[in-house]
Amino acid sequence: MRSRQISGTVILGAMAAVLEILPIDIPFYKFLTIDVTGVPLLLALYIFGMPSAISSTLIASFVIALPRPPFKGPNPYGAFFKGLAELSTIAGVYLSRRFWKDTKWFLLSSFLLGSLMRVVVMCVANYTITPVLYGLPYSYILAIMPIIAVFNVIQTAVNVFLAVPIYEKIKVHLSSLISNS
Repeated sequence: MRSRQISGTVILGAMAAVLEILPIDIPFYKFLTIDVTGVPLLLALYIFGMPSAISSTLIASFVIALPRPPFKGPNPYGAFFKGLAELSTIAGVYLSRRFWKDTKWFLLSSFLLGSLMRVVVMCVANYTITPVLYGLPYSYILAIMPIIAVFNVIQTAVNVFLAVPIYEKIKVHLSSLISNS
């Protein structure tokens, strides 16, 4: 990565971290909250490419794992799940970019592939990991699986439908930085 890409990656990762630290979440169901943390992470993908998006996500996840007084305590498990969710969304959107970039289908395909990847990955992760980390029965995880799936679709919609218009507005001004991947 060039120095501008590294700087942009760190800035977008820090933005995501700040958005995660501030208590601007919308409660969805018990431990699930809708937030805008994924927007800068998708912008990292759109502007600088996949390595930047992964790095920005790792920065944000690291911050989630730390204590964040006065708002939140340390949350290493939440950091893992948030990072996994955002990376799976980024992977789906990346695939969409590979096939439908610069077409009228880009926004819809980003949402659909991002949602599909996120829902599949997070349902599998919640079923296999949550009972071990939190001691919840598998039957409970199966019972809330539809809620987890709907939540992940909504979260992907928030991320994609905010990030794409922002990217479309700023890409003209950032043409020298934007990655073609």
